[in-house]
Amino acid sequence: MPPPVRRRLAVAACLAWAVAGCSPGATFVSTGEGTAVTPEETSTPGLYLQRLHATYLRPGDCLWELPHDLVATLVSCEMPHAAEYASIYVLPEGPWPGEAAARRGALDWCGPRLRVRESRRDDVKAGVLLPLEHEWPAQRTAYCLAVPREGELVGRVLK
Repeated sequence: MPPPVRRRLAVAACLAWAVAGCSPGATFVSTGEGTAVTPEETSTPGLYLQRLHATYLRPGDCLWELPHDLVATLVSCEMPHAAEYASIYVLPEGPWPGEAAARRGALDWCGPRLRVRESRRDDVKAGVLLPLEHEWPAQRTAYCLAVPREGELVGRVLK
């Protein structure tokens, strides 16, 4: 294994150990490589956590909570979660529109395009993770989500 890969794995292992020590009963690994802890390796049955920047999300990924920094904690969709990732929307070029206008534009685009399972339509609505103002205009991507109308989601909601 080349030294840079070993170094990244060592850093990821140290970070996982530090985080696990701060969170009773939960374990997760934070790497850009998509490494994750499986349910069999955790002290909490059924727990599966993985931290990724939103750019690495895939449709159907379930977010444990809504992040403020675009680094999402993924969890098995069978566990209670705050959202399910659907797609992206790239906001138009120009000056930063402000959070309210960016949210409105992203929701107007994302909402009609959510492919929600018929049986779950009353459970969810559209939500978004917005680009960060300090990263504008280099990053203009909004991340479309299915979020619960109330409480948490359990199980998949998107087709």
